[in-house]
Amino acid sequence: MNKVAVKVSEDETRLFGHALITFPQELGSSPGLRLSIMRKSKDAPYLGAAGWQARPATVEAAVVSRGANSATLVVGPEVCDQIPVDLQVKIEVEGHDIEGSAFWPPIPPSPGAWSQELTPFKMSIPQAIERELEEALEQVVELPRVVEPKPQPLAQPPKKRRFLYLLIPLALLLAGGGYYIADSRGWFNNPEPLLARFERLKLTDTNGVELFALSGEAYREGARGIGLQAINLAMERGNKDAKLEIARWYDPSSFEPSRADRPDANRAARAYFELSVEGETAAREMLRSLCAKSASSPQDLGFNGFLKDTYCEGTLE
Repeated sequence: MNKVAVKVSEDETRLFGHALITFPQELGSSPGLRLSIMRKSKDAPYLGAAGWQARPATVEAAVVSRGANSATLVVGPEVCDQIPVDLQVKIEVEGHDIEGSAFWPPIPPSPGAWSQELTPFKMSIPQAIERELEEALEQVVELPRVVEPKPQPLAQPPKKRRFLYLLIPLALLLAGGGYYIADSRGWFNNPEPLLARFERLKLTDTNGVELFALSGEAYREGARGIGLQAINLAMERGNKDAKLEIARWYDPSSFEPSRADRPDANRAARAYFELSVEGETAAREMLRSLCAKSASSPQDLGFNGFLKDTYCEGTLE
């Protein structure tokens, strides 16, 4: 048996399930030949009219062209529909000492035939199809009907009133006039500058209460000069809160470097002492704290030269 290279390809001139098998050898002059197509299988290695089978069989092929050293045969759906893609087959020509192997190419099967399996495709019987349709209809769920809302009549736009064109300018005119009158009479609460308030309070604040309040506000706004003048003037006018606040600035225990140049225990103690004599309880407690601090921290530079015997001996009760 001569082994040759066999070429199998789709016959594009025919619809579905036709393949061209080309042998590199003349195969006589007969218009039809029979082929033995085999595969590797223990159970059904031979392809016959009824499909793959165990006993040797042949299939019919027609010669479509002949050349000097070639012959091309065509096989139809009875062959192509039984062979899956990429299956290696061995093909022998009956009556000729020739055989060849090839991998089967992708060939569209005929309608209703092979379905990518090695066994023939089985058509569903009409009864089975009818039963499947009945089961599908039983499972259909009736969808609720969608009721489209009735269109609502469009609201008519309000009619334009011509008198609005006159009312708007009149309102603007009245607003402008009112602002001018209020501003000219000082009805708006414009804040008074700190310096102007200080100059005014120097003439009007006799007990220093407003000057002391102005001092705190000035320090918060960064106007240190106005704040210092205001609190000193308030203390000169007998304001005890101002005097106590200045004493705290110089107290080594509560020294304020942003408001006093250096700690001065004697200055703080003198103010505490004078206020204590006048009955200020807060000043008395601060003096006691100052004396206790001087006793526990004699090395503190803030107590350098502190007149302890003057301010801390005896009792203020």
